[in-house]
Amino acid sequence: MAIIALPLVFGCGPSKAELVEKARQDSIRIADSIKQVEERAAAEAEAKRVNDSIARDSAVIAFITDMYNTRKFEDNKFLERHCGEKLMRKLQEDFDYDGYEGLASWDFRSVAQDGPNNVHKVTAVIPEGDGWYKYEFIDMGWKDSHRLLISGNPDLFIMEELK
Repeated sequence: MAIIALPLVFGCGPSKAELVEKARQDSIRIADSIKQVEERAAAEAEAKRVNDSIARDSAVIAFITDMYNTRKFEDNKFLERHCGEKLMRKLQEDFDYDGYEGLASWDFRSVAQDGPNNVHKVTAVIPEGDGWYKYEFIDMGWKDSHRLLISGNPDLFIMEELK
């Protein structure tokens, strides 16, 4: 009797081919799940990067607008805190008073000495990518623009270059 029952026990389960196919289907489902998780994580990371970039651009725009509109660029302590080495050298070199040292804060303005009015304000700040921002402004009634390379974060933005 035991001899007859043995083949029935082994004959009732799935075949080797069925087990292989089930394992293949399981691995496909797992791979698809992993791919979906990875794609979702990549999409979320990209959305975060875009949101962070928008937030940073907004903060830089506010920084440049405030710096120009309130004439903070005329304050040497502000410049010492917010200018990188390259820009500090440029401001020192452009200060052209014989025998005096200083910073050419006028580099942030237009080349006009006088203008038709006293209007002095930023009209637009445009992110150009790679840390560059173009700010358009009116300086004593004259329209002009400059480009600033900004590094750092909202806690301490550093102006690296001014063109």
